[in-house]
Amino acid sequence: MNTLKSFILYGIILVVAVVSGIAIGSIYVNGKTPSYDMSAMSEELLRGDEEEIAKLYEDAISGRKTSFSAVELYQVAEYKLKQTDRYVKVLSGQVSSGVPSLGIDVTQDMLSNKIVTEEGITYLKMSPANDRVAPSMAVKQQYFYANPDVVILNETRNRDDILGDSIENYRLDLDSSTEKVWTREQYKTFFNTDPTTPLTYIVSDITCNEGLYDTNITLGSDGTYTFKITMNGAYASAAALYYSYEIRHFSEEVIPTTPPTSSQLPSWKSVEMTVQVDSDFNFLQIDYIENYSVYKFGMNPGVTDTFSDVFHYDEETIQEYLELI
Repeated sequence: MNTLKSFILYGIILVVAVVSGIAIGSIYVNGKTPSYDMSAMSEELLRGDEEEIAKLYEDAISGRKTSFSAVELYQVAEYKLKQTDRYVKVLSGQVSSGVPSLGIDVTQDMLSNKIVTEEGITYLKMSPANDRVAPSMAVKQQYFYANPDVVILNETRNRDDILGDSIENYRLDLDSSTEKVWTREQYKTFFNTDPTTPLTYIVSDITCNEGLYDTNITLGSDGTYTFKITMNGAYASAAALYYSYEIRHFSEEVIPTTPPTSSQLPSWKSVEMTVQVDSDFNFLQIDYIENYSVYKFGMNPGVTDTFSDVFHYDEETIQEYLELI
C-alpha cells in the first residue's frame, strides 16, 4: 500500500471508529495505529481513483489483463454495471434482530427490487413485521433521467399497506402510502449518496485493507468467477458509508423528517460478501452476511442480515418486473 493510501486509510479508520464506537487502540493498519484525524469522509475518496478503475475495466474487457484480485474483479463488474442501460437487481433474505439477554428475538423477510431502464430507476423495498424492534416498512422510489433533479418516494410504516402474503408477491399499496417529492440534494442529505448509486457497499483498496479480504478466486469451467470479500469493524463501517443511512432511515417506526446523526447510525461488526461474476464481467449474484447493531429504545439490539442479490439482464425478466411497478 503506497504512502498516500495509507495516509487516507488511517484518517478514515479513525473517523469511522469514532462513529462506530470501536476502540482506536484495537485497530492497526500495517502494524501502525491510525493517527490522522480527517474531518469527514466522502464516497469519492473511499472509492479511489476513477480513472484507474476505468483503465482497469478497459484492460479487463480487452483481454490485456487476465489476472485479478477480488477487489479488482468487483470494481470491473461495478464499472460495467454503471454502463448497463437495462437490468433488474432483486434482493431477498431475512433480517434477524434482538437482545438475547432480554429474550428479544425478531426475524422478518426483506425484499427489494431495483429496475434500471433507459428512462430511469425504480426501487422497491418491503419488509413487513409486527414487532417494534423491527418495524414494518415499504418504499417505492423513482428517479427519471429526463427530470434529473427530482426523486419521488412513496413510503409507509403500516403493515396493512404492504399487500401480498409472501416475500414472492409483496407490493406496496400506493393509495395508502405517503408521497414525497425531493430534490436530488435532499435525497443526498438523507441517504448520503446519489439515487443512481448501483450497489450497497463501497468496495476498494481503501475499504478492503490488504490481508482483510479473501483473494482466493475460483474460476469455473464456464468462465464464472466466484470470490469472497470480508470487511470487519471500521472497514465495514467505511464500506457502508451510505448504506448505514438507509438502514437507519428504514428502521424508524415513523418516516423520518430529518437525516440521522452519526450517533444514530449502525455500529458495524462485519460484512461478508460472496460474489459471482460471469466471463463478461457481469454480476450474477452477491450473497451478504451483515452484522451490526442499531441504537433503539435505550438498547443496542444486534442485527444479522442474510441477503442475496440476483442480477437479471434478459428482456423477459426486465419486462416482468416492470409490470409490477
